Amino acid sequence: MTNELVPTDPPPAAGVWDKLVEVVGDINLPKLIAGPAGQAISRLIAGGADIPAAWLEQKAKSIRDKTEGQSLVAKTLAGAAAELVKNDPALVQRAADAFIAKEIRHQHNRETVAVKAIEHLKETPDAQTTTPNDDWLNVFSRYAEDASSDRLQDLWARILSGELKRPKAFSLRTLRFVSELDEDTTSLFEKWSPSIINSDFIPFLPTEGDLFTELLRLEDVGLITGVAAQVSKIFRDPGSSIPDTIQVLTLGYSFKSHSVTAYIKRPFSFNIRAALLTRIGKEIYGITQAPDSMDTVRSFVQELPKENIQNITCQARSPGAVPEVLWSKPPEPAPTQPEP
Repeated sequence: MTNELVPTDPPPAAGVWDKLVEVVGDINLPKLIAGPAGQAISRLIAGGADIPAAWLEQKAKSIRDKTEGQSLVAKTLAGAAAELVKNDPALVQRAADAFIAKEIRHQHNRETVAVKAIEHLKETPDAQTTTPNDDWLNVFSRYAEDASSDRLQDLWARILSGELKRPKAFSLRTLRFVSELDEDTTSLFEKWSPSIINSDFIPFLPTEGDLFTELLRLEDVGLITGVAAQVSKIFRDPGSSIPDTIQVLTLGYSFKSHSVTAYIKRPFSFNIRAALLTRIGKEIYGITQAPDSMDTVRSFVQELPKENIQNITCQARSPGAVPEVLWSKPPEPAPTQPEP
């Protein structure tokens, strides 16, 4: 019996590059995935697993040539494993089949993540990209190959495309966190992401009930902090750093797709009870997909302390959008005239 064990029905080649061409469409393929982005995606597709079977060695030739692969198999089946081959070859064959099946599944997951990453890169085809370092790519590949659900595959794809466009956007700690992220927590964070302001905090927290419990869950997993504590965002007059001749300043509050501007008369100081995003929370918030709504924006404006504020406007971050006045200070009543 030879040392090269193969599954009884090896699958055909994945044809991943045909998939990439299909996804990219009429965009210049070399421009989009050549260079840093292409190098990272090629690494992801190639993977880092040691492949023992000859037909998989051919597919993984860019990583390990056939001689090295055969040598690895020989070492793997040496010693006690050789006794199993003689005594129970069917057991060894089943183990080989299981190993190959796992590698095929990992390969499919990595290729799917690669295709989805190309889809996200298509959204900004002229963006400059850089190649993440080897340690980051190795860790990313190990986690991405275990993503079997469409939602998690898309999440890893957004992480990869984001890292290609913004180096060090996602720490290794965040990669580890995402690898353990369950669907319920993902959905809950997506639910609250439209309420996040300046990619930094959730304002005007509930103090009881189901919504408070949801925020406690997000705090417990490490996405936010300050739910149970008395944490506030403080907004103060910058004082002498701004000339006294400037009597009205602007305070900006950025949602995912809207920007709110408050025009406030000096001097001012106020606090907003808030939960703060952790570093992991901030990095994951950058790739959440749930859009904000005008209901969310109007609710925030309604709760915002109005002392010294002259008016508040909102503008959608889209071409041609014009500011909309959401609140204005009521006119002061005219002074009463004394009776003659």
